[in-house]
Amino acid sequence: MALNDKGIHILAQTAMKRRVQKSPLMPHENDQPTRCALCEREVVQTTRHHLIPRSKGGREVVDLCVPCHKTLHSFFSNRTLLDELHTVEALRQEPEIARYLSWIRKQPDRVIRVAQRNDKR
Repeated sequence: MALNDKGIHILAQTAMKRRVQKSPLMPHENDQPTRCALCEREVVQTTRHHLIPRSKGGREVVDLCVPCHKTLHSFFSNRTLLDELHTVEALRQEPEIARYLSWIRKQPDRVIRVAQRNDKR
């Protein structure tokens, strides 16, 4: 087997690099604050939300802060997101999300725990 200059097998080194690469869906930190597409807060960390779920062929994404993204998937099933809430404006007009947005907009950029709901729509 071939070894690199540090004595690590090249195949093992390649596998390690693959594990380190981040998924575009995972939270990522930006050098400068970014605006969440839903709550419009300036945050350092965002995730990509598919407006139409990937499982349904969606490709269009928006950057959301972590609490907004977790809240959407806690409140709604992929079927509801596909059928009724596939635009940012539709999400903002949903009464439950409107109440959430009025609260979250007052919060600083910090870790916010989002509980799973049993009555997901």
